[in-house]
Amino acid sequence: MAKVEDRPVDAGVAQLRGKDDASAVEWWKGRFALLAGVPTEVARAGALIPQIRELSRLPDAERRRLTKARLQAAVAIPADQRQKVMSALSLASALDPALVKGDQDLAQQLAAEVPGASDMLMRQG
Repeated sequence: MAKVEDRPVDAGVAQLRGKDDASAVEWWKGRFALLAGVPTEVARAGALIPQIRELSRLPDAERRRLTKARLQAAVAIPADQRQKVMSALSLASALDPALVKGDQDLAQQLAAEVPGASDMLMRQG
């Protein structure tokens, strides 16, 4: 019988479980800054997939909380970083359409709770 792998796909996201919301927002800001520094859009998209996959593995309440923190961080980061992250997210949807769609559906549901998030997501397309 095959062994089921239970290690986190993204250890950073996994470590956010149980941390307070402010810490989660700050962590996402740092992660987005690192992501924006990745030199190519394809590599940025590839770096996003494990983060989204790890979020998808979490219990629903924790996934919603951390996705909301991610939206708060995305609204708060500088526009040039946000544009790079959003472009990478659009490209990531070609790599794993079902995963990204599920993530974006949840983000759309939570956007009303985060000032500026609805506008940001609408501009993304």
